[in-house]
Amino acid sequence: MNRVELEQFMESYGSDILSFCKYLTKNKEIAEDLCQDTFVKGFEMIDRIENESHAKNFFLSIAIKLWKNKKRKFAWRSRIFDQKIIPMSEYEMELTGIENTPEKEAIKSEEIQVIRNCVNKLPEKKRLVILLYYVEGLKEKEIANVLKLPLGTVKSRLHQAKKDLEVMLSKNQMFK
Repeated sequence: MNRVELEQFMESYGSDILSFCKYLTKNKEIAEDLCQDTFVKGFEMIDRIENESHAKNFFLSIAIKLWKNKKRKFAWRSRIFDQKIIPMSEYEMELTGIENTPEKEAIKSEEIQVIRNCVNKLPEKKRLVILLYYVEGLKEKEIANVLKLPLGTVKSRLHQAKKDLEVMLSKNQMFK
């Protein structure tokens, strides 16, 4: 992949990568920084992208690695300097629907918030698999490549995460 192809990729998939970064960080400003860092790092590693069809997965894996490193760095700094990490605000998703009556928007917004809260309660390993599968629309094999895990592990985490979400949502009055 050359520079022109990378620019075309950024135009095509930049919003997808940014959206995924927003889910990871739960903060718009931090997500924008992470997305920018992802593309800078991706440009440095441009020669490793063999096929343009795998480029999105390549950039998603870079974003995940960079986020894990940033979280690790924040945790280390907070232990050493006893600083607190700035609390991350909730990322507001756009509401979609055929009829946008205020009642339906309010219900949809509440449902989204409940589901988001349940997903955020999952351990990071399960949460990443859920986000990659449902938000980014990746297949299990692609998730395994992005996270550099065996396919069986991805399937297991996805299954466990679905079960955990089902239990959490069944306890919520809105989903009974």
